[in-house]
Amino acid sequence: MSRANRIGKELARQRAALMRAEQAQREVRNRRTAVYGSSLGVVLLAIVLSIVITGAVQPSSPPVVPSKTVADTSGGISSANGMAIPIGDAGAPVKLTVYEDIRCSACSSYEKQYQSAYKALVKAGTVELLVHLVDLIDNNDGGSGSLAGGNALACAQNAGDFEAYHDLLYANQPAESSDSFSSAGTLISYAKQISGLDTPTFESCVKSGKYDGWVKQNYRDLEQIDGVANTATPTLMANGTKLTLSTPAAFTTQLQQLAAKASPSAAASSSATAASTASASASSAAASSSSASASASPSAS
Repeated sequence: MSRANRIGKELARQRAALMRAEQAQREVRNRRTAVYGSSLGVVLLAIVLSIVITGAVQPSSPPVVPSKTVADTSGGISSANGMAIPIGDAGAPVKLTVYEDIRCSACSSYEKQYQSAYKALVKAGTVELLVHLVDLIDNNDGGSGSLAGGNALACAQNAGDFEAYHDLLYANQPAESSDSFSSAGTLISYAKQISGLDTPTFESCVKSGKYDGWVKQNYRDLEQIDGVANTATPTLMANGTKLTLSTPAAFTTQLQQLAAKASPSAAASSSATAASTASASASSAAASSSSASASASPSAS
């Protein structure tokens, strides 16, 4: 073999080796790119899913709340969304939180049996009532009366007539299955019975569902307190502790004892006023044992 041929073959061998080395390097780079690209894709997918899920679970902005609502810091929810309609003295030693549904029959029974007792304690300065309206029955049985009624009550709060309208709606509560509170016309017709409540502003508020988001947020808060599987109305808490209803007299005593722990002087000054009303409520309850049984059993329907 000539010297030229040997040199040519050696150069060809070196070129082939160089090409193989370059090909191996390209394959390594391609594998790295594929791995990095896959990892980046997983990370990006996780970020996108997190954004989508967060947007689906949480509202894009806090719900619009009725006027003069307050943060219920002892009602089981620490978020700023735990906004309640207050009734009574903000300095009262007992904060009585109630989650209720205007369409709920157990809530109506609670109001009929315990209303005199809690109102006496509110009047005496022992209790500040903090009301959260929810749409539990709508979520469990269908319809929209809980939501529409809760919104209408929020509209009445703006007009300064929440308590009167609240009591009127409960006094005229239909059967849960009828869902008649879903009608804006029905809710407005009851407002006509309260002097000064039925105004264009009120009617517009009722028809627009202005506070639907607040009612729905209250229900989500209640699910956190009770647990999704055990959510029920009415749910009551006194200074952050859940209450179990038995009789108006026991209810009054329990709240007065809590007040005594928090503020002995306030509890003493209110005891006589609340006791007389509780006694009357207890007598009424004894004459209506069926109502007592119903009000002690929250609605989870």
